[in-house]
Amino acid sequence: MKRLFLSDLHIGDGSAKDDFEFDAELSNLITDFAQHSDAEIVIVGDGFEILESRAVKEIGLVPFNELGEQLDGSVIDGIARKHPLVFQAFREFAKNHSVFYVVGNHDYYLLSNKSLQERVAELLNIRVVPYYYNPDIGILAIHGNQFDIINKFGYDKKNNSLVPPLGDYIARYMMFYFDEYVQALAPLEVMRDYDNVRPSLDVFHWFDRAVEVYDLGVDILELWISTFLQMMRTSEAKFWMKKNFPVMHCFSKVFLNRMGGMSFGSLLVRATMKIRNFRKTDYLYKTARKLLKGKKTLNQEDLLGYCDQNPQIETLNGVIFGHIHHNCLRIIPHDGQNKFYINCGSWRPVVEKVNGKKRLGFQRKAELFYAIIVDSPGSDLEIITSVTNKMNRNRTM
Repeated sequence: MKRLFLSDLHIGDGSAKDDFEFDAELSNLITDFAQHSDAEIVIVGDGFEILESRAVKEIGLVPFNELGEQLDGSVIDGIARKHPLVFQAFREFAKNHSVFYVVGNHDYYLLSNKSLQERVAELLNIRVVPYYYNPDIGILAIHGNQFDIINKFGYDKKNNSLVPPLGDYIARYMMFYFDEYVQALAPLEVMRDYDNVRPSLDVFHWFDRAVEVYDLGVDILELWISTFLQMMRTSEAKFWMKKNFPVMHCFSKVFLNRMGGMSFGSLLVRATMKIRNFRKTDYLYKTARKLLKGKKTLNQEDLLGYCDQNPQIETLNGVIFGHIHHNCLRIIPHDGQNKFYINCGSWRPVVEKVNGKKRLGFQRKAELFYAIIVDSPGSDLEIITSVTNKMNRNRTM
């Protein structure tokens, strides 16, 4: 059996945050892979960009649960209309093979909303699941946001209810109160690309560069920071802080008042991003090591909002994540056996400083990664990874 693993495609509906532009490459990959009689595809989360879709924007900045109830199959139809080649390739593949769709944080509503699941099944005949586990070869695939405090569900013991991820609210708030404003001032790529700047801290230099290149006449960095701070003053953000960081909640009151002014707010936002950026470099690898070495088991608490019971996972030879948009394959020796961790990266473009230097500008590129795992009776697992680098040589900001 050959299994193809992909993650974080972020295929959208053509709106401003849809920057998936590799329809031909993905369609060809799926079509070629379909030639194998014993093949299946596993999408390890965020295959479709639902969170920052036109449908979500039209509904408005409503509470998390209300949004999940209001979405319908039209959001999937919008994505299908914009990317017909990809949908056709998946349809043809699913006629004779299985496709498992593991949900992530940008497409969580596929799991919680039955009408979305039904529409995906009608169009593509794929199975939506909270995680993928194959006991025969001991492989677990899960998106990874479940181990990211900003993008995981919390639990409110007082009200016996889930606390929605803050990351979902941040993305929607900024889409309404920052993106909308910037769209009227600057070219589309300014609004689209700031989410893709890596490392995260370089977004401060990127905003400065955008103001200089496009002669915007407005400090969009200051606007971004002030909008973010305003978001953190909302009741939704304060509730999240109180439930997840009850001790830090007192400090957040200082963080959120206006005494420190913009410079103080900028300092704290930078510090927060630096901490998150540091954690993102290796926290999923550390989680994978613990799982593979038996120091941690995937439990119901990890899967809050995704699964109501403890998953039955016994043998574990490999763990596959997505979420952090950084692909890798790492071997993890344990008890005389070589186990492995794969991160499928992202097909979403990344915006980086040219040679790491601000004065040279920023380059937009993408790394199209996939992993194929081949298992044959009586043989070792074979792992095949591929990365195709895509870069527009004429586009440097």
